[in-house]
Amino acid sequence: MRAVSEDAAVRVLHSPVNIAGGPGAISAGLRELGVESTVLVFNERPFQRGFDRNLNLRDTSRLASVPLNLPRQLAALAWALRRFDVFHFHAGLTLAPKRINLPVLKAARKGIVFQSWGSDLRSRQAGEVGYLRSADAIVVGSYQTRRLAPRGPWPDYDVVPPALVLTDWQPTPKEPGVAVRVAHAPSKRAVKGTEAVIAAIESLRARGAPIELDLIEGVPNREARLRYAEADLIVDQLRIGWYGMFATEAMALAKPVVVHLDEQAAAETEEAFGVELPLVRADEQSLESVLHRLVEERATLPEIGRRSREYVERVHSHTSVARRILEIYERVMPSSS
Repeated sequence: MRAVSEDAAVRVLHSPVNIAGGPGAISAGLRELGVESTVLVFNERPFQRGFDRNLNLRDTSRLASVPLNLPRQLAALAWALRRFDVFHFHAGLTLAPKRINLPVLKAARKGIVFQSWGSDLRSRQAGEVGYLRSADAIVVGSYQTRRLAPRGPWPDYDVVPPALVLTDWQPTPKEPGVAVRVAHAPSKRAVKGTEAVIAAIESLRARGAPIELDLIEGVPNREARLRYAEADLIVDQLRIGWYGMFATEAMALAKPVVVHLDEQAAAETEEAFGVELPLVRADEQSLESVLHRLVEERATLPEIGRRSREYVERVHSHTSVARRILEIYERVMPSSS
């Protein structure tokens, strides 16, 4: 692979969602490296934060919206073809319908990158993601997703952890008080194992443990962030096997995070990045005992939080992630083939 120049004249479009702010963070990192990068979204919804251009489409899940949305999508594609070299698609979506969008990009010799954000690829069958045949590169966020993703006649998966603009997430370390405050913020309770979190903390409280739960649901992002900052401890998911953006944001705030981890993926991550994962392991069965130990050893929580912030700075910093992404663009640019 050729050395990547941060001043390379590459123009990138991220579209059509800014899920959990992740694509926007990559774009911000690329801009700091001198790359022209733009985020275009269909519309702005919960957990999809920020954009440079918004098409303001009608509900894209409804077939009745197609006659209203398609002209805007095609106009945006025509606009983008003249302006960008690499089209970086997120969450299995494209700017226009795939049967139109992908052949047009191929004919125009544009670089095509797909980035998975978990459920759009993990545990899918190859026949469900046949559009990946058009990809020049496919990015996944973890070694677990890479292992579980389907194999087919498309490029090997590149593992690049999600990006976070760390200047937006200043550390808020906190010495635990009389009661240890645990924050849990499920987007989907069944996926995150929320009932097990509630049950474990209720059981500990019944046994006299000084612990309390702050269940954060259905509130604006600004309020949620303030409540994260007030927590002594964060519980992420207990079922999926890897941590998500909530955990990443919590670690950036210097909070200890309890999460269920796939041990093979954890080992691969530590080897790839040369750093020990600071996350506290637990699943639905072990959560109560893990929380009990952390309450008993609460004086160690600030140190776990400090190591968590260091880990995020090394692995998830938006400029560090952008450099990894830029290396991928170097591969997919027609001039490098």
